[in-house]
Amino acid sequence: MAKLSHEIEFLFTLIGVKLAQALPHRLADSFGAALGSLAHFVLTSRRRITHENLRRALGETLDDDQRDRIVKEVFRHTGRTLIEFARLGRLVKRGLDDIIVGDGLDHLERVHYEGRGGIVVTAHFGSFELFGAWVGTRGYPMDFLTGVQHNRKVNDLLNGFRREIGVRLISIDRSLKPVFKALKANRLIGLISDQHAPAGVVVDFFGRPAATPKGPAAFAVKASAPILPFVMRRESASRHVVMAGEPIYPPATGDDERDIVTMTGAYTRFFEDCIRRYPEQWLWSHRRWKVD
Repeated sequence: MAKLSHEIEFLFTLIGVKLAQALPHRLADSFGAALGSLAHFVLTSRRRITHENLRRALGETLDDDQRDRIVKEVFRHTGRTLIEFARLGRLVKRGLDDIIVGDGLDHLERVHYEGRGGIVVTAHFGSFELFGAWVGTRGYPMDFLTGVQHNRKVNDLLNGFRREIGVRLISIDRSLKPVFKALKANRLIGLISDQHAPAGVVVDFFGRPAATPKGPAAFAVKASAPILPFVMRRESASRHVVMAGEPIYPPATGDDERDIVTMTGAYTRFFEDCIRRYPEQWLWSHRRWKVD
């Protein structure tokens, strides 16, 4: 039965992908927003989680009408991001310089010059898959650290989009030796680090304790490499803005666990600042806080 459901899931995913790839750019973006609006109507439990997270994180800074508007925009934004992901190869061929502006190239150049590689961390914020494509097309060798979907056919389809833009993939369900090998070769490791991690380190996020993946900082501490925090916000279908935090270097206090917490807290604060400024662009529908 599970195999049949996976086949059906893959079929619908493939149909959506082919439709997204066939549409003109702006129409595809509108299609994604419409899908998000449909998801907002249908996925009542995710809608409820989004409301609750916004209420607890931003509290009295939002009234009910503001929160309702942001929740709707979160879903529309997510739909646009999914369609964008399916069109990565086409966007790269079109030329990312035409649609992406912002900061951070000096940070990438500095870390590349230092020669120890770097850990590029981003969040489920804005055009996060497009951000990875942007880094790769700027000439900096990059490997994505990726999870594995339960549906292998969907997993292979999604990874195909990433390979299409010329990045290498490292699966987190295998040995992590390739991560350190890549850093030693002065490559960048790209990963997303903003969701609940049961075995992670607990840091403050919107004034609440949040279990956060320790991998980025653990890699950085062991390899003596910096963490480079980035997000990319969407302004329109054809304009995206890179927002860069300062590189975070291992404190090298002699206490690795303490250094991991310090570095994790630093890039998490950067994410929080970006999300506060543009709350509709973050994936609030995830149960982020489970330890408070």
